[in-house]
Amino acid sequence: MFGTLNQRATILARDDAPDGGGGSAESWSATGRVWARLDALSADDAFGPDARESRVRYRVTARRNGLIAAGLRLAIASRTFLIHAVMDDGPPSQLVTLLCEEIP
Repeated sequence: MFGTLNQRATILARDDAPDGGGGSAESWSATGRVWARLDALSADDAFGPDARESRVRYRVTARRNGLIAAGLRLAIASRTFLIHAVMDDGPPSQLVTLLCEEIP
């Protein structure tokens, strides 16, 4: 199974820094790296009044890592994915399954 984890993924966490005007500026910084496998699950198009948006959802299988959580992002090569859910079978399992959506 580990031989199929053929992509290096960077775990990204959100950093909010004060912008000096009472708000904050969002940025994302690397907090760790894992080996992963990326599998497309589904795709759909959402149509709005002025826009069309494609959404592609993926299952990412990764080595177990305590840093991975829903709401974080993964960067694989030049692509970025939002982690929607983490399916973890617990400590005996060496892998976790992430349900992600690619961010354009």
